[in-house]
Amino acid sequence: MTFSTYPEKSIGYLYEVGVHGGIRRAADALGINPSVVSRQLSELERTLQLPLLERRGRNVVLTDVGKLLAEDYALTVQRRKQLERQLQDLRHMRGGSVNLRVGQGMVEEVVRHVISEFSLAYPAVFVNIQSGDMQTTLTLLAKGEVDMSVSFGPSAPPGLKCNSFRRGPICAIVPPDHPVAALPAVTAEELTRHRLIVMSEDFGIQRYLNAIFKNEGLIFTPAYRCNLFTSAIALCQTGQGVAFMTPQTLKSIQFREQLVAVPIDHRIARESLCHLLRSNDHRMTPAANYLWRLLNSYFAGLP
Repeated sequence: MTFSTYPEKSIGYLYEVGVHGGIRRAADALGINPSVVSRQLSELERTLQLPLLERRGRNVVLTDVGKLLAEDYALTVQRRKQLERQLQDLRHMRGGSVNLRVGQGMVEEVVRHVISEFSLAYPAVFVNIQSGDMQTTLTLLAKGEVDMSVSFGPSAPPGLKCNSFRRGPICAIVPPDHPVAALPAVTAEELTRHRLIVMSEDFGIQRYLNAIFKNEGLIFTPAYRCNLFTSAIALCQTGQGVAFMTPQTLKSIQFREQLVAVPIDHRIARESLCHLLRSNDHRMTPAANYLWRLLNSYFAGLP
């Protein structure tokens, strides 16, 4: 086999098997039949005349040869992503780009108050705004694929440059006719008497709520779990339960005037934080540095 006949798809399957620890789990992650993966890897082993997999207990692991191929594949994918970003800059004729990750509940706020000002100073720079879970954000920051992120949560991850700002209070969000709406503040114990709408564990707001209920020694039993704030609000608006977010996040929600934000009466809720994150090793462009300063200035100036 020469590099001109490099079976990239088969080696991609091999890489996934190494990541997931088995052919069936790799196939599930890829959304294909396990027999397809098994057949491709068997053909690759015959072509190379070298073993690529070995079984250890119930798991399948890569041999030394398999690891070499998988590592080369991973580096190739990373280089191609970097090339695509460079080509994207040229394609848009933007004179560079800035990659920003923003927590889902803060996108509208950042765009309105920060990105609009940034675009006046750097109108030719392509701005890539993404939202997603914290673990993916940290991975992208570490790889240098994201310049910076705006995140919400009870603790800042180690190993990154981090500036933290007050974000609280965390509020219970209810329709005006809900019993909680008449309260000046609501305790965690009172919330256990109502149907609760929570977010997935990837959301900082949910990590805060978990910490509040744990601190109070209460069992947190939700009626609904969502991965979009808009889904939680839709449930809340139709009287299905109590949602949770900060007042700033609620401001970005359509028909917010139909809802009431009641602060949670707990120290953790009052002291919630957002975090601006960047890698210490990632060298940012002047445009990215300017956006970083704007973000810090905006969040530092909030009451």
